[in-house]
Amino acid sequence: MKSSLPAAGRARQRDRQATEEELITAAAVAFAERGFEKATTRGIAEAAGCSEGLIQRYFNGKEGLLLAVLKRQDAPRRDQFFERPLCASLAQEAREMIEHGMAAVAERAETIRIVFSRVLLDRAFQADFQRISTRQEVRRSLRERLARYVEAGMIDPALDLDMATELLLGFVFQLAFMHRELHQTQPADIERMADGFAALFARGVASVPSARKGAKKHE
Repeated sequence: MKSSLPAAGRARQRDRQATEEELITAAAVAFAERGFEKATTRGIAEAAGCSEGLIQRYFNGKEGLLLAVLKRQDAPRRDQFFERPLCASLAQEAREMIEHGMAAVAERAETIRIVFSRVLLDRAFQADFQRISTRQEVRRSLRERLARYVEAGMIDPALDLDMATELLLGFVFQLAFMHRELHQTQPADIERMADGFAALFARGVASVPSARKGAKKHE
């Protein structure tokens, strides 16, 4: 279906979208290099090759621009990860989830640091952050993936998938951000914890073989 906008209107819309993308890209670089406080809207606008006033017009200021940087997620890559074929073992699934999560946090580490500081200091920003956060989308995708393991007979059907999902997501964040970014835990120790958690997670959620179930009934 063709757009109802006249040609001039479509051109303006494309121009705005392109400008917004350029501002978001420039802001991501500025925040990563100089931090939120030292990055200026003037410098960001100059890097994007546009007027400083457009930051206020399009994003309602620097904090709105920060939220836009945070909201920009690589959704196709995320969806591809969760929709990939099931792993041969639950330990492998947990390990790949940890690696994927750690890579995602590493790409956004500086932005996450800035956002956390703003969330703690500004209630209004906190409300906006909750509104645009993609955590629920990630949580839903992971839960659906774990449900596929239930259907495959690899995860106990009686398991609370919501709790299993939160457990896995929580550990990924703990390892990727708290340990690696804040505590500067040694890589070898992070690898050891990742392997250990993957094994524990696999044992905790695995479906009990029918022979073992029958034995338990007779105990």
